[in-house]
Amino acid sequence: MAYKNTTELIDWLKKNNFWTNKSLGQNFLINPEIIKKIIEASGIKPGDNVVEVGPGPGILTMALLEAEAKVIAIELDDRLIPHLKEFQKTYPHLNVIHADALKTDLPPEPYKLVANIPYYITSPLISHYLQPKNPGELRPQTIVLLIQKEVAQKICAKDGDHSVLSLQVQIFGKPSIVDYVSKNNFFPAPKVDSAILKIDVYPAPAVEDIKLFFRLIKVCFAQRRKTLSNSLRSGINITKEGLTELLKKSNIEPTIRPQELSIQDWNRLIQNLKSLTTSL
Repeated sequence: MAYKNTTELIDWLKKNNFWTNKSLGQNFLINPEIIKKIIEASGIKPGDNVVEVGPGPGILTMALLEAEAKVIAIELDDRLIPHLKEFQKTYPHLNVIHADALKTDLPPEPYKLVANIPYYITSPLISHYLQPKNPGELRPQTIVLLIQKEVAQKICAKDGDHSVLSLQVQIFGKPSIVDYVSKNNFFPAPKVDSAILKIDVYPAPAVEDIKLFFRLIKVCFAQRRKTLSNSLRSGINITKEGLTELLKKSNIEPTIRPQELSIQDWNRLIQNLKSLTTSL
């Protein structure tokens, strides 16, 4: 089924004795024009490998298949699995997986992540795909997600207004907002508006030591009002003199706050911190 409006979706829900599950964050997209924008933003070409998380009744799934992508659709709701597997009769290049996407292995071949995801898994899902845990797993080449508007804006923050979330994303790729999507384009309508977020993933992370980077931002953003100097003193084993040398060498003012640093600033800080003879 490729429903085109609320009426068609409700008819399908009633026919299948199905209702949305709030605990799974199910808000089904009902505007085909938004689907077109997602497909266009993802730059799908015939034969592309695509991972879709939370396909629901399959309106985006169908569009991906019609674009001739090879789709891995990961759905947690067991009620939807038989319906999604019906698509395989027409599209053998669809692989339906009944699983929690946050616990699913990442593909070992190049792929794109394209999905309308439940809001509550946005941050952990992006982290799951941008930080592979197992050898041989790859980050997506491109990520296109329909997510909460405010979260998308936070991810796309400019230098001077960073958060842990924006930095966690921007060291791996360049995020941008393709378009804003009113809550009226969903059924049932969520309480907030959405945005189509696109992340062009870098071939390699923008910082040289990811583990140290995450440690530093966790320490420094624990108390956002603190200066960078005070946060570092309380969070890592470094002398006052060593800290002064570190910041001077990194060309960073001691009174600056963590959210004001660019990724380039963090990278210099990491490089110089590693060069000091401090016990980390």
